[in-house]
Amino acid sequence: MTKHGITRHVSIAALAAAGALAFGGAVRPAQATIVATIQGAYDKDVYDTPELDFFNTSGGTLINAKMVLTGYQGLNNGVTQTVLLNNMPVGETDLVWGFLPGFANYNTSGPPGSLTTYDYDDSWGNTPAGYTNPACVVGLALCSDVGNFGVTFTATISGGIYNGDPVFAVFSPTTNYTGGFVGWEGIDQNGISESIYDEHSGSFSGTLAIIQIGLPPVPEPSTWAMMLIGFGGLGFAAYRAGKGAKAAVTA
Repeated sequence: MTKHGITRHVSIAALAAAGALAFGGAVRPAQATIVATIQGAYDKDVYDTPELDFFNTSGGTLINAKMVLTGYQGLNNGVTQTVLLNNMPVGETDLVWGFLPGFANYNTSGPPGSLTTYDYDDSWGNTPAGYTNPACVVGLALCSDVGNFGVTFTATISGGIYNGDPVFAVFSPTTNYTGGFVGWEGIDQNGISESIYDEHSGSFSGTLAIIQIGLPPVPEPSTWAMMLIGFGGLGFAAYRAGKGAKAAVTA
């Protein structure tokens, strides 16, 4: 193989790896400036519903804050909702599902397909009717493959030494600051409702995410494009290498 061929293959592999890492959100900047943290909880301030608690230590107010929720499993796979949040002053701000700004859905387990509903894990009821799963250990009557969702949080700091700086956090139950699975949505790792994570302990799950200065990683469409180009290039490179080896044998 020529030097140029090696360079081309290495470049394609690097591109694919970069895309995969950006999509997974597992790469943390070495010198991230952390200005706040997020903890997840289930059944903490309101019975049977998820909650995110923000601890703002930036020295300023988080303005123009919003969350983009994206379902990635089960019945809610691909569902996206944007939640425009109120300003977050220094200290603790709790966001309880069923009380999120712009979504008047407290005291209801619907509508199906909503990522913001109160009692999120039971929002689909038993769908399809008669569906069962061994993970539904709390009750079979509401057993469904609901699906977990990820969160992209963005805001701008107003006041303090970081005045005007954008901030962000990207996390999900399966990809987060703890390095493990966090069932703060009441759903298990596979997106099944009525699981052991539908527990009413009222406790924190630990630091789910850090909020740091900067903008979110590569937007999802660009990331997907990067991954597809990279993996497609790897496939083509492997094909060319195979043809070259075959030609060498038959020569």
